[in-house]
Amino acid sequence: MNRRGKRCAAAVLAAALLLGGSTALAAGGDVLVPLSYLTEEFLPSLLDQAEDRITSDTQKTYQDALTSLQKEYQSDLASAGGVSGLSDARYKKGDVITLTTGSGVMLLSGEAQISGGTAVDVTGGYTLPIGAALPVRHHMLASESGSLSVKVTSETAVLSREGVASVTVSQETDYNALAKALEDMGLFRGTGTAYGSGYDLENIPTRIEGLVMFLRLIGEEDAALAYTGASPFTDVPAWATQYVAYAYSKGYTTGVSATAFAPSRTMGSGEYVTFLLRVLGYSETGDKPDFTWDTALFRAKELGVLTSGEYTLLTGDTTFRRAHMAYLSYFVLDARRKTGETLLTWMGQQGAVDTAVIQTIRAGVTVTRK
Repeated sequence: MNRRGKRCAAAVLAAALLLGGSTALAAGGDVLVPLSYLTEEFLPSLLDQAEDRITSDTQKTYQDALTSLQKEYQSDLASAGGVSGLSDARYKKGDVITLTTGSGVMLLSGEAQISGGTAVDVTGGYTLPIGAALPVRHHMLASESGSLSVKVTSETAVLSREGVASVTVSQETDYNALAKALEDMGLFRGTGTAYGSGYDLENIPTRIEGLVMFLRLIGEEDAALAYTGASPFTDVPAWATQYVAYAYSKGYTTGVSATAFAPSRTMGSGEYVTFLLRVLGYSETGDKPDFTWDTALFRAKELGVLTSGEYTLLTGDTTFRRAHMAYLSYFVLDARRKTGETLLTWMGQQGAVDTAVIQTIRAGVTVTRK
């Protein structure tokens, strides 16, 4: 209600109150009230009180209507599959997220591009055409001209979206599902990052990250944390000393030199596969080594630890990421050790895992090997 409308309504209400007051005065007898008091003090005060009451009632009515509208909006949003406020989720290569006009998306990790429509970059203050890559941590909105489609181009990505959107799921390898399965098995943990379940699958792993993930994979993290021995390496941070010392004592790692482990150096696929071959009982030392550090990938293919497709992937131009570590960690459970049993069977025999629980979790995973 505008100011003029409020004043008119207040005048009517004031007149009604005044009439009621006049009636009361007449009923009680003759009372002389100066006209100046009525026009200069009583009526203006009465008018202000009436306007305040109308303003209060109007505000309540407005708030009630707004609350009702918000409830209807949330209901409509939910029924349409929408998200109120930014909500992050993991996606895989080839997934397409299509958003309606006004809905938003933000790339938090990985890579994606505009595959349809026009995106308004609210953060940068410009628009992006079809084919343009999404800048990381820029708030994008679907323009008024129509819907916006975003396609994931990296093997995994984390996007936060709001509003109404639909997802067309690709048939590419779902590294996210493998990481989730490993987490459910107790064989994988995130890094503490606040989005994407903390998995950081888009990151290139460091040597210490690879070693810790490997020890968790084989169910020996608790043993490592309880280990009190020392290692010859002088460049390991305090929080990781037990992991490295334990792995060194078990022959899982030998460092990069007699006194250096190089914990912050990035880890390649050959180094991680070397860890896996060692836990499978194969050795690169002695009179008759099973493999050498520079032939770990090829030898793993010969031993059936890697498929031909995996070997091609890991020896190509693909950057080795935490997503690939999760993939290898999941499928190596089926690899046979040098002594004949599978790694999962051996882990169960060592008391490191409950194989029945792991098999139940794996039964719900539909990801196939490359």
